Amino acid sequence: MNEDEARFLRLFGEHLELGTEAGRARLLGSAHYRHLEAGTYLMRAGESCGAVPFVLSGSLRVFKTSESGREISLYRIGPGETCILSCCCAEHGGRFPATVLAEEDTSAAFLRGETLEGLFGQSPRFRSFVLSQYASRMAEVIELVEEVAFRHLDPPLNELLTALQAAQGGKAVRATHQELADHLGTSREVVSRILKDWEDRGAIGLSRGEIALLSPFEALPV
Repeated sequence: MNEDEARFLRLFGEHLELGTEAGRARLLGSAHYRHLEAGTYLMRAGESCGAVPFVLSGSLRVFKTSESGREISLYRIGPGETCILSCCCAEHGGRFPATVLAEEDTSAAFLRGETLEGLFGQSPRFRSFVLSQYASRMAEVIELVEEVAFRHLDPPLNELLTALQAAQGGKAVRATHQELADHLGTSREVVSRILKDWEDRGAIGLSRGEIALLSPFEALPV
């Protein structure tokens, strides 16, 4: 057993109910492994999805891009997690509706749709794992819809950071995500999502308890 296979079993084995040694060998034989450098596109919107990633290390970002080129993150996939959109597409042969990018150097095991279908039918633990992942992602997307459709927090957060920087007199704003959320009357998760998107666009730098406002911050739409 190689390192990738051992890590796959360590992170996901409890959800698979492999039973016999032969069952484990069949599953490991059906998986393939990829090591993705940061910045690698794993899937683009509209492509067919033949296999589903189970992340072993690193992070994958799932996002949509508008016609103007603006991106909005739907969710991220870390170690011990899988991509629910990929599960749906792989099983039903549909086209992937978003884009998947490796945010950092990432390793993942990939299982094809027919393998997942067998696991889903035979393993209650695997069904429970997939459904829990689905519930978690749905909660994130619902929160995103609330943020985009109802709150429009980008401008007030931009204004708040600008005011705090002026008041504190430094290049970096000293504030936690929770403190910013309390100022704006929203949740920490919503603020963290916006800040992470801004960091991805090079507008800010995030560190513990501080937010550095970089040159592109001034050009953010408000």
